[in-house]
Parts: sequence; structure tokens; C-alpha cells
Amino acid sequence: MLSRLVFYLFLSMLISLESNALCPKESTHPQTCPIQKLSSSEEKAPTVLVFASFSMPQATLKQLAADLKKVDGVLVIRGLINNSFKETAITLQKLGTSVLLDPTLFEKYNITSVPTFIIFKGELKDDHPPYDHLTGNVSLRFVLEKVAQEGEIKSAALLLEKLKGGKA
Repeated sequence: MLSRLVFYLFLSMLISLESNALCPKESTHPQTCPIQKLSSSEEKAPTVLVFASFSMPQATLKQLAADLKKVDGVLVIRGLINNSFKETAITLQKLGTSVLLDPTLFEKYNITSVPTFIIFKGELKDDHPPYDHLTGNVSLRFVLEKVAQEGEIKSAALLLEKLKGGKA
């Protein structure tokens, strides 16, 4: 019982540290801070969320996580594996990534299948930020190219540049 409590405390500290890393230090309300600030230019780069599931192949999740890291995006998962913090933590360790566990985001964006890519402007806390979405087993690069060319969020080109190794 004590070891389980220690594990939950450790996991909650990790989650807390991870979420604080997403917020600027000057933010007084970490729960309401934007997920990212990508560009110091006047046009602010949009945010990328990729909704995924642990049932997806690990290779796919690893590739998505690596690409998202380049653009300061976030991998979003609905919940725990078998309702177990331990199984989820082990899987995340194997993947070498962190995720945002948030079923409310699945509801907010009406996500019914994964992977689904959401590119939006504004902050995550905004009720209805303008966004583009694409669902399918495709690369982040494909999604950003498509959105930059045909979507509403033309500033996705800033993320595409960053993904390709530019400084955006």
C-alpha cells in the first residue's frame, strides 16, 4: 500500500514538472498558460495537438512524438492503459515521450478516431479557437503542408519550417 502511494506521488510530481515546463515562468496561472510560444516574430506560430491511442503501433507513436518535439506540439491521449498508472508509465518510458492525458480535449474537438491532428491559433483554454484538423495515418509534415496550403491556419508554414530544421 505504501509503495503504491509513493508511486502515485512520484507520478504526480513528474506530471506537475512536465506541465510546468510547458508554461512560461512569468505565468501566474499555469493551468491557463498557452502550450507553446514558437515564434518571436509578429506572427505567432499555431499549436499542434495530435490525438492518439496506446493501441496505435509504438513505431507510429515514437515518430509522432519525435516530430511533435521539433515543433513544441503535444501528443494527447484519452486515458490510462487498463486504468493503470503503472502500465501507462512503463509504456511512456518505453516510448521515451510524455503525453497529455485529457479526455475533455477529445470531447472539445469531437475526436472519434486517431490519429487526429489539430492545428489551432490561440490558447488551449480558449473555447473556440480557429483550427484545422486532419485525421489519418499520415506524417506531421504532410499535415502541416496541407494546412499551410489549403487550411485556414496559414501560419502552419512556420511549424513546417521548424519541422524541417529551420528556425521559424
